[in-house]
Amino acid sequence: MMETADPVLLFANIRASQEELGRRVDRHGLNAKIEEPAVIDLQRFAANLKTAWKSGETRPTHRRPYRRTKPYPKRPSMYEPFEAQIKAWLEEEPALSAASVLQRLTKIDPSRFQEMNLRMVQRVVKAWRVEMAGLIILDGGWMKSWPISLSCNGGG
Repeated sequence: MMETADPVLLFANIRASQEELGRRVDRHGLNAKIEEPAVIDLQRFAANLKTAWKSGETRPTHRRPYRRTKPYPKRPSMYEPFEAQIKAWLEEEPALSAASVLQRLTKIDPSRFQEMNLRMVQRVVKAWRVEMAGLIILDGGWMKSWPISLSCNGGG
């Protein structure tokens, strides 16, 4: 690279750098105290990134939070007519997979249910399981059914 560089341009850049250095020395003097670089706490900085925009700071990554102005569409689900049947299947066999539920629905109405509906059936099954888990936890009856061992009570 040095072989192809223009020597006149190279010397001009060296001279400009020397002049800039001379100006800085003239401004601060030869005995100027060297300023310590500011210590930046990266953890604090990273923690403040999420909320700094709230206090008015803007940066290229700043975005306003999305606020939906239109109401969510309220249309009936294609699973509503089969909801009671799905719940009955899941109450009989709680470990029944969503794929098995979809196979049963396909047998009932092949024109309506296909393999591409698996994700929605998974959501329906998950919603039922979350509902049942909430009932079990909030009811507390599951604790009464557990046998209490003597080792847990401290022997008495």
